[in-house]
Amino acid sequence: MAQTKRYFLGIDVGSSKTHALIVDEHGRCMGFGKSGGGNHQGVGYEGFFRVIEESFDGALNVSGVDKAQIAGAGFGVAGCDFPSDRDAHLREISKLGLSCPVEIVNDGVNGLLAGAARGVGVNVTAGSSNNARGRNKDGK
Repeated sequence: MAQTKRYFLGIDVGSSKTHALIVDEHGRCMGFGKSGGGNHQGVGYEGFFRVIEESFDGALNVSGVDKAQIAGAGFGVAGCDFPSDRDAHLREISKLGLSCPVEIVNDGVNGLLAGAARGVGVNVTAGSSNNARGRNKDGK
């Protein structure tokens, strides 16, 4: 029996732009979508949802992937700075109708995770806003 392909979604929500990427289980890009800035501090949670929906729909349309084939999703979100921000963002993300596990972090963590193979290092973001994150070998 043929095994069903699995795909993964990553959405980077910044203050000035939002990018969505769907990749296959080998890391090959299947679809890309983009939208405007989605930091809830500037556009509210309604605006946050609008940009994640628009960028996700764009990536789905390009990829030809069915939403049900997405096996995991990660969101790096500008303005998701404190634990108290997490639930409101997850409520909006749930409106996308994903049936997979979802992880959400501040968008400053994206560069650290992508650029440091072992998750150890420092990331400094200088975009519409700025952010700096670091992690040592003990995960602190």
